[in-house]
Amino acid sequence: MRVFLVSILLFLSPYIQACGDEHNTEHTPFANINGNSANLVSYEIFAPKKAGEYFLTTIYLHKKDELYTSLDFQPAFRYPHHQQAFIDVSAKLVDEYEIYFNYSTTKDGGLVMCGGNVVKTSIKQLLSKEKAKEVILPPPVAPPSNK
Repeated sequence: MRVFLVSILLFLSPYIQACGDEHNTEHTPFANINGNSANLVSYEIFAPKKAGEYFLTTIYLHKKDELYTSLDFQPAFRYPHHQQAFIDVSAKLVDEYEIYFNYSTTKDGGLVMCGGNVVKTSIKQLLSKEKAKEVILPPPVAPPSNK
């Protein structure tokens, strides 16, 4: 009987959704194709602002023996639990790039002697991840006029 119950739980686990406060759910990184021109493909990279108890401090793009650069990122307004970065990569070389998300114990990303987390991934892996639910923000409210 136990084997049967465990089998059913293992089978249904991808379909079971957690209930409760969304702020306590695990947010995962993902990517979207933003467009392409000539031989370049534009990608939107989304990284969770927080991974467990750690805060996103840097996003690096790496190509072995050639490139290691920090990407600028900003709040992803459609995905409030994520930060967003943009990159353009040659369609022929997309498999050669790695992406690193660095997380720190300090919210402002200050230097920490110990503690933190690094997540290594690739553009293709991020494209295959399930995307977060998009949030439609209300229109901005105009400030009151002083007439």
